[in-house]
Parts: sequence; structure tokens; C-alpha cells
Amino acid sequence: MRITILTLFPQMISSFFKESIIKRAQEKGVVAIEVVDIRTYTHDNYHTVDDRPYGGGTGMVMKLEPLVEALHAQKRGPNSKVVITSPQGQVFNQAKASELKKLEELVIICGHYEGVDARVAEFIDEEISLGDFVMTGGEITAAAIADAVTRLIPGVLAKEDVTVNESFYFVPLSEVKAAVGETPELRALAECGVKQVQLLEYPQYTRPEVFEGQQVPEVLL
Repeated sequence: MRITILTLFPQMISSFFKESIIKRAQEKGVVAIEVVDIRTYTHDNYHTVDDRPYGGGTGMVMKLEPLVEALHAQKRGPNSKVVITSPQGQVFNQAKASELKKLEELVIICGHYEGVDARVAEFIDEEISLGDFVMTGGEITAAAIADAVTRLIPGVLAKEDVTVNESFYFVPLSEVKAAVGETPELRALAECGVKQVQLLEYPQYTRPEVFEGQQVPEVLL
């Protein structure tokens, strides 16, 4: 898989992809991640990437010309998608990460300033948000998307079942019943036709067995 991130501030996230699991995934050739500086696609002496909004208002708006030129410079196949980070977008979650991991190429545009010229909608497939809060730009969101998607790609993690046992994965309702027994809540879900539920991962412990009076649960020893 190839992940390309288009940003005005590449140094904000370039180092993120040179550490830990993401770094090893690239060394294995399982994923290729490139951070592209949109400013390199400007053609004026000031490398202008933003301008005042029509109709007035505070802040600046990202210009389309360098962004679209940077986008067109990427070689994209049929199994690819372009997303942009935006407060108006769908909130990113594990289900979306699982969907995106099936792509051969993912291009992520980092929004910034007061946003991007709205005509960018003609060049993207969807908008993605990290949550209902305000950040300086979309770089952190892009890094989070790339990280969540990469770890789901087969061959990235050492054990194939690691991602299956992590938080936010769907588990058959029958397995939950077998583990905890029949409860009013589970019965209500079954009556509504629910077949799977999304669970958080169980608590984890490591050595020492006792720390400041707190002991690891006996069932784990």
C-alpha cells in the first residue's frame, strides 16, 4: 500500500513515520509513506499557498492551484482514494481504518488555516475528522489515519491475531454470551437483531506483580 500526505508543513509529521511499527512496515516494503510539501508546487517568489476569503471573514483560505497540482502529480491507480482532513468530515474510527486498508493507494490532504477553497470537493472522495475539537491543522489527523491503517495491513505486525484482540473490534454476540452468560442487556440486543458488538480490550498488566500495594489479579498469575 502507498500512503501520500499532502501538507504545508511536512516537518510536523515526517519524523513520526521514521519510528516504531511504521518505520518497520516501510522497511519490509509492506507500505510506502511519502510526505509531500504543497509549497513546492507554487510558482511565485513567495510560495503563496493561501489568500483572503471572498465575502470577508477572518483568517486565510488555502488556495486550490498548488494543492490540485500536487494532487495531480501523484500516480494513482483505480483502487485509490483521496481524503481531506476537515472538521466537517466523518469522524475517523476503527471501521473506517479497516475500510481504507483495502486500498492500494491513499492520498491524505491536510487542511489548514480557515480551511481549503470549497471547490476542492471536485477533487476528493471524502472528508475525515479526528473529532469535535479544533486543531492548528490536519497533520496530526493525517498521521493518526496513516498509523491506524498501516497496523491493519497484513504483514505489518508480528502476530496476525494482534489486531483482532485490540480495542474497537467487533465480536459475535454469541461469544459474549458464552463468556459472561445471559444478561438483560445482551437479551435486548439479540431481540433487536444485533449479531455483533464492539468491545474495548481487557486491562493489561506486567511485572512487578505488586506495585505500591497494587497486585496483579490472581486470575492472571
